Amino acid sequence: MLPDKCSIKEGTKDCVNPPEFVITVVSDNDQFMLGLTCQKHKTRVLSKLESLQEQKKIPNGTIKFENLKSVKTDCVRGDPDDLIQL
Repeated sequence: MLPDKCSIKEGTKDCVNPPEFVITVVSDNDQFMLGLTCQKHKTRVLSKLESLQEQKKIPNGTIKFENLKSVKTDCVRGDPDDLIQL
């Protein structure tokens, strides 16, 4: 399960937007998940991650934003209300 909100704070408040992207860094055949963000904060997150890479606080590599997708299987049943939130 993933959080139902973007992982960015606006001042002291959490962003209320649903996540739209999984943020990962691909480096030396490894992939590290860093968080989730909404479209509104994508540019801000990219800038922050590039700064953290320059400071060597996160691995150097390609920063990827992958769209979240709804998944439904025989074991995981989709509720129409869940799809509205996505």
